[in-house]
Amino acid sequence: MNLLNEKKIALSTDEFIGVLALCGYEDVAREASLLKRDMTEEQLGAFAYHVERLLKHRGYWDESRSTQLVQEVEDLIHAVMKAPKKVRCVYGQYALIFHHLADGGRIVQRFEGMDHIFTMINGNLDYVEHLIDFYGLPEEEPKEGIAPFKIERELFDSMGTYTDEEMDAICKDEDHPISFRSFLRDFQERHAVFDSITFMFGEEVEEAQRDEPVYLFLRGKSCVWFLDYSFVTEANEIEVYPVEMKEYMKLIAEEELPAWLERN
Repeated sequence: MNLLNEKKIALSTDEFIGVLALCGYEDVAREASLLKRDMTEEQLGAFAYHVERLLKHRGYWDESRSTQLVQEVEDLIHAVMKAPKKVRCVYGQYALIFHHLADGGRIVQRFEGMDHIFTMINGNLDYVEHLIDFYGLPEEEPKEGIAPFKIERELFDSMGTYTDEEMDAICKDEDHPISFRSFLRDFQERHAVFDSITFMFGEEVEEAQRDEPVYLFLRGKSCVWFLDYSFVTEANEIEVYPVEMKEYMKLIAEEELPAWLERN
């Protein structure tokens, strides 16, 4: 089995931590397992034995090799850790990461249940398809009267502190524009958590050289609310645009991302 030609590799969080350490990335493994930092030697031994059993069960263990991992799993870990560029997508408590490898290949890392699922992509990668599958499409048709609007930074920053009763009152108050009320209702129903897509560099790129744009948005019931921070410094306000999901994902995947990759 060769990683470059194989379908998928699945690792639980404990297995992922274990293989990171076995491949020489102990510091990263330690960061990924905050609860395990203060383990005693006995506890660490028990954890190592637990991980070994899990990896053997999956067929990923090979005692004849220095890392004790089969070649394809070791290759995967080194490829992910050394990927010079990445795209991290966050939707609520879920994450999707595209690792852009130095040789032009891509690895898609998705979290399904308790597993990290790694898929190697050698041909064309349909970013839009992956993104829509991850974020999902709005369930309802766009509402009439929905239009872009501006929100003061102070008000925006305080939105997460509103109680449900306060939000309900604002959403029912027709003195507020329908666009703001619809946005606030979606914000409430998404538990006051925004979605994001971040273009990132790998660990080996110096902080001072990093150009890492973040696209902040909210997938609502009938549209995606895109947050534009361009005027925060000048006017201390944020512009909010209701956009169609497929159009927004195509903008990011087919225009913004290629431009970022080219200039970096």
